[in-house]
Amino acid sequence: MLRGVKVSVSRCLVFALLAISGARGLDCAAGERIPEVHGTSFANQAVSLPAELQNKAAGILVLGFSRGSRDAVTGWATRIAADYRTSNVVAYYELPVVASVPGFVRGIVLRSIKSSAPERAHKRIVPITNDEAGWRQIVHYGEADDAYLLVVDSAGSVVWQTQGQPTDVSYAALKQQVEALKAKGTK
Repeated sequence: MLRGVKVSVSRCLVFALLAISGARGLDCAAGERIPEVHGTSFANQAVSLPAELQNKAAGILVLGFSRGSRDAVTGWATRIAADYRTSNVVAYYELPVVASVPGFVRGIVLRSIKSSAPERAHKRIVPITNDEAGWRQIVHYGEADDAYLLVVDSAGSVVWQTQGQPTDVSYAALKQQVEALKAKGTK
């Protein structure tokens, strides 16, 4: 009986630690500023980051570095769009990082990404075609097939980050950070 209680308590503690670490995200990049982006969205609109964030309380950036990251990026984007698509104070962007893709196939890769995304999302998808090293550094790149998420303030400084597939715990942590920035912006 005592052994069963110890195992149960141990499992609860492990779950609690996982939940806490997932809810916190990775705070290694907190305060670092994102690299500048001067690109064109799939809706053919010019986008400059972090300048686009100046009148926003928060920005959510979802980055993917490989074809294998597409499912994770799409999972995150679907959740984010449901909550923030019509927000006037939160901007979010999907940023497929294609800087290291050779020029002769980059167009094919971009057409593939564009055709797999719903048209309503095209204005929020901005391919990153330079400074891949800067982005890898700020997201603490480790796994090619992960999605990398950054919550940034209006100046483009990282407030919170995480990586991987979306989970209820990690999405709740993202929303908590965004809502805190929104509350801070209304004061």
